[in-house]
Amino acid sequence: MNALIRRDGHTHTEFCPHGSREATEWFIRRAIELRFLSYSVTEHPPLPPGFDDPAPTKDCGIAAEELETYFQLAHRLKREFAGRIELKVGLEVDYIPGHETWTRNLLTRYGPDMDDALLSVHFLEGKRGWRCVDHSPDDFQEGLLEVYGSVEAVHRAYWLLVRQAILADFGPYKPLRVAHLSLIHKFQRRFPLQNPLQCKPQIEEILDLIKANHMELDLDAAGLFKPDCLETYPPDWIVREAIRRGIPMVYGSDAHSVKGVGQGFDQAQLVVESSSL
Repeated sequence: MNALIRRDGHTHTEFCPHGSREATEWFIRRAIELRFLSYSVTEHPPLPPGFDDPAPTKDCGIAAEELETYFQLAHRLKREFAGRIELKVGLEVDYIPGHETWTRNLLTRYGPDMDDALLSVHFLEGKRGWRCVDHSPDDFQEGLLEVYGSVEAVHRAYWLLVRQAILADFGPYKPLRVAHLSLIHKFQRRFPLQNPLQCKPQIEEILDLIKANHMELDLDAAGLFKPDCLETYPPDWIVREAIRRGIPMVYGSDAHSVKGVGQGFDQAQLVVESSSL
């Protein structure tokens, strides 16, 4: 039977502009209280110059001038908590078509300072440019559904971009774990697919590419606590297909507050166990 290591591989910090702004130290202390053996801080880097922040709140990434400070703090905490918990330092890097060179340069610059990293897709082209896939149901409808014409078309476009992200050349420091693979499901109860397995062929091809490229999956529990999702990212059937392919999975709380550290770990473990049968 498969079992998740007691490791939280996807969390955010006091630098995240859409987080709680609580001290990063308290996130780590909470992880220790919850008996986690390993804990990754994987903050959103700044967005590329010339890429307009798609969130209505303009808070998708940390400020460029804070990136060095983030790494300095994270490495100081890594030293301070050594012997109590394994602290890994990294980034959650977005794939944004047209900005591959900038992203590669970012990873080349900071890769030597990183122990961990995640590769994400948060944005799709929509009304008036790029739009978030996960900001709010109203934003999803106005920015994407009204442009693509159907939920199915939005999902197909999202999975196409995930495929491109996995194949993108980001150099030797490219993140090897795909974050919240099914983030497009965040509002699925509000905007359901007529056939929930509509995109299964696309997803299966993506899993084959993840396996072929020796990548991992973030088993992100945050979706369990989103009222229009109520499942892990990815859900059980994708977890089952990943296990069948031998793709490694790392639990992630995707914590943006101290309260969120370790959220849903037991439920994520049950998803893995039930999908292994």
